[in-house]
Order: sequence, then C-alpha cells, then structure tokens
Amino acid sequence: MPIFIKLKDNERKRLFNALKVKMNKSWRKIYLDFNVSRAMFLHYLSGRFSIPENIFLKIQDIAGVRIKEYERITKTRFVQKEILPPKMDKKLAEILGILNGDGHLSKFKYEVCVVGNSKEKDYFEYLKILFEKKFNTNFTLFIEPNRIKLRVYSKGVSDILVNIYGLPKGKKLGKLKIPKQVFISKGFLISYLKGLFDTDGTFYLRRKKDPVIEISSGDLKFLEEVKNALVYSGFNISKGTNKISIYKKADIEKFFNLIKPANSKHLKKHQNYLNLMPRG
Repeated sequence: MPIFIKLKDNERKRLFNALKVKMNKSWRKIYLDFNVSRAMFLHYLSGRFSIPENIFLKIQDIAGVRIKEYERITKTRFVQKEILPPKMDKKLAEILGILNGDGHLSKFKYEVCVVGNSKEKDYFEYLKILFEKKFNTNFTLFIEPNRIKLRVYSKGVSDILVNIYGLPKGKKLGKLKIPKQVFISKGFLISYLKGLFDTDGTFYLRRKKDPVIEISSGDLKFLEEVKNALVYSGFNISKGTNKISIYKKADIEKFFNLIKPANSKHLKKHQNYLNLMPRG
C-alpha cells in the first residue's frame, strides 16, 4: 500500500522553502517536475494533504534538506474514478463548440479548461453544470478580478476529447476542426455552433443601428469549416480575412431563434438592439 509522509508545520516550511531556493523557479513551474497537478502540489505545500513518500524523497534530494522527524502513513491505494465516454448528443456537441472556442487542453497534467471574462459569471455557472453532468465529474470554477476559469484535471476527460473527438492539446492554431461526430445530425451541428458562438463570437451594431454577428479565428481552415457549417444551416455568410459575419437582419433573427445562444452577454446586446427597433 502507498506510503505518505506527514510533516510538522515548521519542517514542511523549511523543506519547501529550500526547494524553491534550489530550483529558483515559481511554484507554477516547480510542480511540473513532480508529475502531479498544480492543485495537488499546492495541497502538499500548504500541509493540507500528506506527501507521497516518493515525492517527499525527491524533494529532499533536490532541496538538499534531510527531515528526521516525520510520520509515515499507510493508505489504501486511491483508484482514480473512471470517466466513461459520454453519449454523443446536443449537449456534448455544444461542449465541443465551447472548447473549440475559448477552451484549452493542456499538454501537461491533463488540464481541460474554459476561460472568459469575469463578467460572464452566470454563463460559466451554466457551463459548470453542463460539463459536470456530461462527464460525471467535478469541475472547479475560479473567479479572478478580470477573468473566470472553469477547469478540471482529468486524464479521462482529456483522453476522451483528444482521442475520440480530435481536440488539440496545447496551441490550437492550425489544429482546429469541427469533430466529425458533430456532422451526424443537423441538431448536433446547431448545438456546436451555439457553443462556439457563445465563447468566441460577438454581436454588435454598425453605425449604431445595423446588427452584426461575427466569429473570428486566426485558423483559416477552421474558419472555412465554420462558414460552411453556417451556410449548411441556412445562413447567408460574408467571409473576411480572419472572420465570418452575418449582416442580414432576417438571418440575425433566425440565428438567435435557431442557435439559441446561452451566454447572456449576447442575449442582452440582442435585446437592446430589439428595443431600438421601431414598433409596428
């Protein structure tokens, strides 16, 4: 059974302080050397969790410190919860669109996250429920002064998204594509576009009166795929260098009625536009 080390507060602080001095890095970079998630490493650092013996010995070696007094604890081996591939449906298609928009899959420690503006708190609370129900695991919501982040560290979730649906790890530019499973039904495609627009799209007024729906991307091949998906869904599209736009008012209304965005920042702007329209 695995062995864990419990340290006294003063010894734990002495050990980790020596480690930081020897490695001469920030904690954000140090944890990568120990093959654990950032969150778990910080739990060891704070003393909230006991330290696995192999990690404790490695820290001692790097820090050049020997701790003589500590408690060895034997624990039943933790079996990581198995994440089963979720059924392909509209909710999963929406999630795939979200991740192709403002999502990120890390190359390190299996982090899956979505990042947005801190003003989008209500939308990210919606995302937390959406992701947790679909993957049957807990996601954490972090709210900072200027941004909000939903994330999970999960090999199971990451492997499903990468190996089954082809989402890229690390930098997305030049690697994005609409997953082939989305094209199984038009309903899936509509939901995918909903997730993509909610996170990576904009709605605004030109000349203070003319509505525009816009999706931008530096990935031109992916942008062409999105344009074709919108055309297939019945919209008239104008394509620029790094963006696609919808200008016709009838298409704008069709978009909000068919795609049904969930992000209130788009819904509020659209409602403000409708309030400006002359009443019949």
